[in-house]
Amino acid sequence: FPVALKALGVTHKSELGAVRLNLRDAESVSTAAHDLYALGTGLYVERMVRDGVAELLVGFTRDPMFGAVMTLGTGGVLVELLRDSVTLMLPATRDDIEAALRGLKLFPLLEGYRGRPKADVAAAIDAISGIAAFVQENASEIEELDINPLIVCAQGKGAWIADALLVLGEKKNV
Repeated sequence: FPVALKALGVTHKSELGAVRLNLRDAESVSTAAHDLYALGTGLYVERMVRDGVAELLVGFTRDPMFGAVMTLGTGGVLVELLRDSVTLMLPATRDDIEAALRGLKLFPLLEGYRGRPKADVAAAIDAISGIAAFVQENASEIEELDINPLIVCAQGKGAWIADALLVLGEKKNV
C-alpha cells in the first residue's frame, strides 16, 4: 500500500471514474473494487508510483506504407489539451529517442524546470527503447499500442507504465 485500482478494458479511465488512487488498506480496495467492477471487463491493482516528475505518451501504430511508427509526447490527462508530440519511424536508436524527447515542450520539466527534481531521462529512454523493441518483434500482430502515461520519476527512481492499451490485429507480413 498505497495502491491504485483500475477497471480493465476502459479508455480514458479518469474521465469515466474507472480508477481509484492512493488506496491505503484492504478495506478501501474492497470498496473501490465493488464500485469499479461493473465499469470494465475486470480489475487490476498496481502500486502507486511516487516521485513522478512528468507523464509521457508512448504510442505505436502500424502504417500500411511505413510499418511501425512511434509517437512520443506529453501524456496523462493533458495529452489532448497540449498536443505536444513527435513521430519517429522504427527502428529508432536511443539517440533518436533522446532527440525526440528534447523536442517536446515538456522537456524542460524533465531537466528540473524552476528547481523541480530532474527526471530519470535515462530510465525513460530505456523504457521507450524496450517498448519499441517489443513492437518491432511483434509488428506483424500489433495494430496499436498506447502507453499513457509512462510516469518518469526523479533521477534514479525509474520510469513506470501506469496504463496501456494494446490492439492486436490479423497477423500480417511486414
